[in-house]
Amino acid sequence: MQRLCNNHMTGNIHTMTSSQSDETLMLQYAKGDMAAFELLYRRHKNSVFRFFARQCDDHHLAEELFQELWNKIIKARSTYQASAKFTTWLYQLARHVLIDAMRRKQVRTQHLVQTEPEIPTSNVIELVAFDPSISKRVETAQQVELLKGCLALLPLEQKEAFLLRHEAQLSVSEIAQVIGELPENIKSRIRYAMSKLKRCLVNKLGADHEQ
Repeated sequence: MQRLCNNHMTGNIHTMTSSQSDETLMLQYAKGDMAAFELLYRRHKNSVFRFFARQCDDHHLAEELFQELWNKIIKARSTYQASAKFTTWLYQLARHVLIDAMRRKQVRTQHLVQTEPEIPTSNVIELVAFDPSISKRVETAQQVELLKGCLALLPLEQKEAFLLRHEAQLSVSEIAQVIGELPENIKSRIRYAMSKLKRCLVNKLGADHEQ
């Protein structure tokens, strides 16, 4: 992930402060302040990369899309306007990059079967409770992999809404702006995603315990 900005950063990040908003930093970068860009990059690189990696389930492709996104941000700096939150603009760009890649490569995603039988609940449901960082609630490497596997099975629209909410930390209204949907539809997608993730995790963990 780092190679993109090696020639685009100054190392003067100490001149910036963490209290400056993303919007302020982007406007400063548009005026030529490279340290502002570096701080923006450091703030958002991990969540943006996870957004790509968990959507396309291909680390190499995620790296390519990550680079493409930041190149677009660099090229768009002179036209950036702080009319919306920077993160809303950022993930709108990220989504367009991802959609274009899916069209080019004809990426196909698997869906959870809609008629899955009900699975008894257990304490593992707490692993996917509404939380700012869902992965932090998963304690073992094995469970992290199970969670990734369950995420990969979600329908694309539900996975996208879920990741924007729990990885990118966007509000429902911000996600609605990014995707171009009504907030009510976004809430439904997140709710269905949560329900399917819970059932999937309970099912997978239960199967592992039986082996």
